[in-house]
Amino acid sequence: MKKQNIQCLRIIGCFGVVLVHMAGQVTWKNPIMSLAGYGSKGVYLFFLISGYVTFLSLEKVENLDCVKYYKGRMVRILPLYYTVMLYWFVLHQFILRDTPGGANSYFKWFRYVFMVNNTLPTDNKFWRNLGTTWTMSCFALFYLLVPVLKKYIKNFKHSIVLWCILFVAGKAVMRIWNVYGDSSVLCLHYFVFGIAAYYAVREGRKKERGYLFLCEMGMLFLLMVYGVYDDTFWLTVFGILLVTSMDFTIHNRFLSKTIEVLDEYTFDIYLIHPLFMGRNLIHTSFIDDNWGKVLTVIIGVTITALLVHNLIEKPIQRKYASSKK
Repeated sequence: MKKQNIQCLRIIGCFGVVLVHMAGQVTWKNPIMSLAGYGSKGVYLFFLISGYVTFLSLEKVENLDCVKYYKGRMVRILPLYYTVMLYWFVLHQFILRDTPGGANSYFKWFRYVFMVNNTLPTDNKFWRNLGTTWTMSCFALFYLLVPVLKKYIKNFKHSIVLWCILFVAGKAVMRIWNVYGDSSVLCLHYFVFGIAAYYAVREGRKKERGYLFLCEMGMLFLLMVYGVYDDTFWLTVFGILLVTSMDFTIHNRFLSKTIEVLDEYTFDIYLIHPLFMGRNLIHTSFIDDNWGKVLTVIIGVTITALLVHNLIEKPIQRKYASSKK
């Protein structure tokens, strides 16, 4: 049975990202829209949850079969990812014809094919973050390293020490070489923090979870004292939410089912919603009314997510599952 706190946090992260992108499409000026910018922090919540859930799913695995693990991840991620990237490729390469790089642009698409768009350095945002896909490069790097992390991170202390090393080293790299903080390598510490949360919950349940909670509260206090409200601040907040909500349970059957369904489609919603925003064939700039734009996005994303999930993703996943039997 899936943990409901994880499902709820994943939904919050997903709709936070959608909200911040939707805010750029409308002209409403109200308190809700002014808070929309915080929705961008939802991606770091995704990273944190992924670190936690990955190690939770491998809890009873002693000797991880790397090939089997990578196949499972590829079947889960690539059908939707390549469907969305095919759309972006056709749109920019053949319809809008605005792909940077001229004749050499075809070769540059391999950055997205191999999901290294945010790992290999580039000054061109088009080749780093087309359709908010910079995060997919971060996920790909993390999943690639999971067998190594699983082999050497055996407890809470290991994970928290590695997190400190990655965090401090990342800050140093950003300051010395002026590297942007969202590069795939520098985002690894978010995933490792999720691994630390996993071990905090697993080991003794109360003692280690209490240690992590105290560390997070101390870090949060220091960040607030010094007026630092960057991604470290939000990582700490999300870590506290994750650890303290482990016993969260929803008893209402209808609400539980609704959360389960929404959670199943969070990945689809996350990758598909940019198709209806910005410079696309189906974008909302043709619509003057704010509610019209919102409804267009909601209806378009819902229909597209249902179609892609049930006609592309699920059949491939079922075929893969049957091939293992």
